[in-house]
Amino acid sequence: MESVPAVADSIKEDKCLFGTLDSWLLWNLTGGVQAGVHSTDITNAHYTSLMNLSSQQWDAKLCQFFKLPINILPRIRSNSEIFGYVLDGPLLGVPIAGVMGEQSACLLGQLCIKAGQNVCTLDDSCFVLLNTGTEKLESDNGLITGVAHQLGPRAATNYSLEGAISNAGSTVTWLREKLRINTEINSNDNVVESLNTFIGDSSMISSSCSSSMLNTECGLAAKRSEITLVPAFHGLYAPYWRYDARGIILGLSSQTTAENITQAAYEATGFQIYEVLEAFKRDTPNWDHASTHPVLTFGGEYAEDTHLVQFIADIMGYMLERPQTASPAGLGVMIAAGVTMGVVSLEYATKMYAPPTDVFSPTTTPNRREVLYRRWDYAVKRCLHWNNFETYEADIELFSQRERDPNQAIRRSIPGSVFMVTSFAVLLLARYLHNHPLT
Repeated sequence: MESVPAVADSIKEDKCLFGTLDSWLLWNLTGGVQAGVHSTDITNAHYTSLMNLSSQQWDAKLCQFFKLPINILPRIRSNSEIFGYVLDGPLLGVPIAGVMGEQSACLLGQLCIKAGQNVCTLDDSCFVLLNTGTEKLESDNGLITGVAHQLGPRAATNYSLEGAISNAGSTVTWLREKLRINTEINSNDNVVESLNTFIGDSSMISSSCSSSMLNTECGLAAKRSEITLVPAFHGLYAPYWRYDARGIILGLSSQTTAENITQAAYEATGFQIYEVLEAFKRDTPNWDHASTHPVLTFGGEYAEDTHLVQFIADIMGYMLERPQTASPAGLGVMIAAGVTMGVVSLEYATKMYAPPTDVFSPTTTPNRREVLYRRWDYAVKRCLHWNNFETYEADIELFSQRERDPNQAIRRSIPGSVFMVTSFAVLLLARYLHNHPLT
């Protein structure tokens, strides 16, 4: 409207419509200018940030703020209803019975239809969604309250909490294309060895290393946790939402190898997902998390890499389930269309469409994960304050002391404890001498 005069003129003449990608496809499939349907679904409408979650209609105040006339926006509809009919081509007359946004469709396609179930889609970026059922939760921890699905105009709306991670698989792409590092862990024996040595507190060295004398390469593989990479190339998304954060690599030395950097990149993906899952817990304090085993349903292009998924399970301490579904989003919108046509129900889908599932259990101890997470947390803080030099030296020294002596906090508490115990003992002695004089 501001840059293209023809757009502004068309709006004044009531000849302009504005919508989302799905509304554009729907418009063209149903006849375009001649007879096109100008509609969108509730999940895609939500992602515009113009929809009121309570009324599930376009918010007049938001549209006024962005100077968008409401009458040019598409009609908001549920995910499961007849949007229109294909007007031309080999699909002539076929009803368009389901429309969904990709992440919401993935949640449904992975059959995460109950409150408390969550799904992670790992591609260049990463999205983690928690199904909150019919409960609409306002996040206090940097998550996005969204719509999971509404399967019918009169059906109840299911909501979700979503955490978005900017750089996941794209970090690996950056290493490969910009730094020329071989990141294919299936074909890179050194990286596979490094991943294997991570497991457990006592790292196991590959049999290719001599038991009597470990060479430098094998030693470095076992010490991979000294490298921490935070890929804040475009800032940090959930749960921080800091556009001014910058990426950082800590722990570099003259012996750092490409394999160490690659593994730190994989580790970063796991920690970013873990932080979103922890934010889920903080936003649902009334849920009984203790009685449920932490399980995360995994999908996406990079989820096909078995070594990577196992490594992420070790980092997070969660059991990961990877359903063998080629396109969860496609299955999700198919279920929505099936509900519209009366040939599928959610109960039927969960029983009949559940695919074989690969399960990855964590093989690390909580203590090991805690040590690595503390290092990650420190690196994130440096990303958030990368241009603050005032407390840099003090922070580095404190961090080094904690790493050298993990019991420092306990030992520092000893003088206070001794004071309290001795004071109590002197008090008892004084009371005893008062009641039993020496003379």
